[in-house]
Amino acid sequence: MNRSRRFVLSFCSLVLLTSILTLSARSVFGQLSSASLNGVVRDTTGAVIAKANVILSNVDTSVERVTTTNDTGNYALTDIAPGRYTLKVNAPSFSTKQVTQFVLAVNQTATIDISLAAGASTEVVTVEASAQLQVSTAELGTVIATKQVNDLPLNGRNFTQLLSLTPGVAPISVSQNNMGGRTGGFAAPIAEGTEFQFPAINGATNRSNFFLTDGLTNFAAFLSTYAVPPIIDAIQEFKVVSHTDSAEFGSVLGGVINVVTKSGTDQFHGSAWEYIRNDAFDARPSFLPVSAKKPSFRQNQFGASIGGPVMIPKLYNGRSKTFFFFGYQGFRFSQPSSTNILVPTDAQLNGDFSSLLTGSTPIQIYNPFSTAAAGSGFTRQAFAGNIIPSTLIDPRMVAYAKAVFPAAGPFNPATNSNALDTTPNTQQQNEFNVRIDQNFGSKDSAWFRYSRINSTVNVSGGLPNLIKQEAIPRSRLGWKLRSHIQSES
Repeated sequence: MNRSRRFVLSFCSLVLLTSILTLSARSVFGQLSSASLNGVVRDTTGAVIAKANVILSNVDTSVERVTTTNDTGNYALTDIAPGRYTLKVNAPSFSTKQVTQFVLAVNQTATIDISLAAGASTEVVTVEASAQLQVSTAELGTVIATKQVNDLPLNGRNFTQLLSLTPGVAPISVSQNNMGGRTGGFAAPIAEGTEFQFPAINGATNRSNFFLTDGLTNFAAFLSTYAVPPIIDAIQEFKVVSHTDSAEFGSVLGGVINVVTKSGTDQFHGSAWEYIRNDAFDARPSFLPVSAKKPSFRQNQFGASIGGPVMIPKLYNGRSKTFFFFGYQGFRFSQPSSTNILVPTDAQLNGDFSSLLTGSTPIQIYNPFSTAAAGSGFTRQAFAGNIIPSTLIDPRMVAYAKAVFPAAGPFNPATNSNALDTTPNTQQQNEFNVRIDQNFGSKDSAWFRYSRINSTVNVSGGLPNLIKQEAIPRSRLGWKLRSHIQSES
């Protein structure tokens, strides 16, 4: 009995320890997608004020974070979701000071020092927020905010085009940016006909960068790119860290691209979009014959997003507590190809290869069934006039060839072809991102996110009726639990 009890206790302890380590690891990585705020509270003489109340309020969600200053007047709030905030500080026998709206960005450590004047706590003094200098870390990076992400035009809505807006980033052209020549991407899904960049950062190679989403890995290791491209309307902001001296950015020689996805707010917000490219809007190619029809072209990129509080009528009101955000994006592409190919003529399908005997380099064909040993080699009998007897032709293979090959046209010696493969290149992408945020109080919260993309490309396999399909499915799952048993300081 004692032995069984010890085994059960040991097993439970192991499970508990594993859970703690797992949550701790998640918390460490999750801090990369959050911000921090610290400072010192003093009176007008410069003396520190202990036990002052510090309240940080999110403008969009009304969620509050509360802490108190320690004996040296210092306060610190960590693991803050990036966004717009106000700060209020009060203490007994001092007037209340409120800092107007300011922004905390991803992976930012901001410092706001507060000076309280003697007076009643009901007296509120409002001050404008000054620029938030990051003096607590040596990290060097640039934040691309929501307005830039949403307002700047992007061909194909790929956020990597915005990376070049940051200092130290140099777009380069290497085979990686060609995705190994593979249509629609290789390690990462790429929309056909759109622009993207995987640049060099601070002189390192573009295979030395690392991609994060909400502080968790979003990395396709084969070509050092993203695994799931975030939807533009689901991005709150992202930061390009070009000087990665902090411990959390270990193993990275280049830059770190850290994307934060949007969460819902206290108000419902949504968007919808449709981007169209069509041959109806295109000019005719300059050298296209007047009698020829303009080649068809179709490209549609569309989607929608919505976010807000979770509301279940008569059951649950999630304002200031539970929020959701959902985004979907689809992409459809179709463009015919025009590849020169060489196919059998009708005469050749009937066994007549006499045309090969004409020209400066005549070609003689031989009967493989007449192969005979001759000394150290072999001999074969030539087909008279390069014509294969009908008795040696399998009609089933002729029917197969007619089904696979297009009809032969005039021979073009410049391209060594007599037919065109016009199989269209098509691509279909479907992507979605869903996020749930839950606030249990001023010190406890959790979020969950799931992102997925399916990209399917159909191209010619070398013949009009032979289709080659390339599929790139990718998904990423992330969550985080923030729990503070003791008050922050």
